[in-house]
Amino acid sequence: MVRRLVTEKEAVDETGIPLATFRSWVAIGKLPKAIADLGLFDMKAIDQAIDRISGLGGPANALDAWRMRGK
Repeated sequence: MVRRLVTEKEAVDETGIPLATFRSWVAIGKLPKAIADLGLFDMKAIDQAIDRISGLGGPANALDAWRMRGK
């Protein structure tokens, strides 16, 4: 069982996302940042973000939301 709050390395290992991609996605807001005073990532929030990215949980970003409104 994966813990809810994990280090960056654990989040990368759990998701299978390459480290450079993980860091890039965090920087641009595709994935949530680490929790401020802890420096740990919330796997539940990451899972929800990945669901959005893969189309399972609604739009991944504002542009996708705008596109969905036009359908």
